[in-house]
Formats: sequence, structure tokens, C-alpha cells
Amino acid sequence: MVMRVAVPVLPCRDVQAARSYFTDALGFDTIFTWETPPSYAAVIRDTAEFHLYAESSVGPARVTVVVDDVDSCHDELRARGADIVEPLADRPYGMRDFNVRTPDGHLLIFSQPLIEYGSPSADQPEE
Repeated sequence: MVMRVAVPVLPCRDVQAARSYFTDALGFDTIFTWETPPSYAAVIRDTAEFHLYAESSVGPARVTVVVDDVDSCHDELRARGADIVEPLADRPYGMRDFNVRTPDGHLLIFSQPLIEYGSPSADQPEE
């Protein structure tokens, strides 16, 4: 058995508005919507997929999206008008990342490892 991907399912007060934010500000494509107005939708960009569902009570989620070029991702999303709430920076936990807040308050952390996974220095504990 191989687990291939986990798909976050985010609660949204307004699925259409959330879907529009993902497509307009974050560059995702719509896979499908269900009902009119939509009570459920799915969006995808490359292999990053999110499902969005209608919920009147929304608590914020945090999701990390690992990218291969976080600097160009940051520049593109900033130009698209994404709500960047934590600037792009190298972090002490070994990642270079920035945070985007969605209209429902979810935090998307776009991140790139500073050291490649599986490299000897990444496997060694700090002394």
C-alpha cells in the first residue's frame, strides 16, 4: 500500500468567494464545484489540491504547501494580491517560507527546505 497524497478540506463561510481567492490570488484551477451556489468545491495547482466546503462556523486551519522555488512563488502570489501575513524569510527550523491568509482565516505556509530532504546534514541532530 502506498499513500500518495493528503487533501486538506477547509471549511469556508462562502465557498464561491474562497474558490475565487484560490484561483485569482493563488493561481489554482477549479476541478469542480457542487450545487449552485456552491457548497463544495475543489481546486488544484500542480499537485497541491484543496477541497472547500460550506460551514457557518469556521475555525482556522494551518496547511504547509512545499514548493520547489519559494522566492518565485512569493513574488507571483504577491503580484496576484495574496494576503501575505508573514514575510518570506529563512527560518531557524530549516525552511524558507512565507504565510498567506485566506478570507476565512486559514493560514497557508508556502515553504521550501533550506537543506534537501535526505541529505547527511539534514539527518544529523543538532549538538
